[in-house]
Amino acid sequence: MKRAALKGLLDVAIHNLRDYTTDRHRTVDDYPYGGGAGMVMKPEPFFKAVETICPDPSSRRVIMLSPAGKRFEQQMAVELSNESKNLVFLCGRYEAID
Repeated sequence: MKRAALKGLLDVAIHNLRDYTTDRHRTVDDYPYGGGAGMVMKPEPFFKAVETICPDPSSRRVIMLSPAGKRFEQQMAVELSNESKNLVFLCGRYEAID
């Protein structure tokens, strides 16, 4: 990624989900509905972040990363590089986005 960015082929911006929350504690996760162990990510900060960063839905492709998904390798990067849309990668924390 560094070499592609230096050549001007790639632009990477990292956004903190806490910047897109509305409560005073800037909370991005909550307990699962019905109780249980663990935490789940709130959808609201994700939606607000994506809509702020790339407001036109027709100009973006949103990709949610998860340990349970396909491995991101060179071939997939090449395929995605041919996209005419902006690519938005959503990265959760812990194990995934629930």
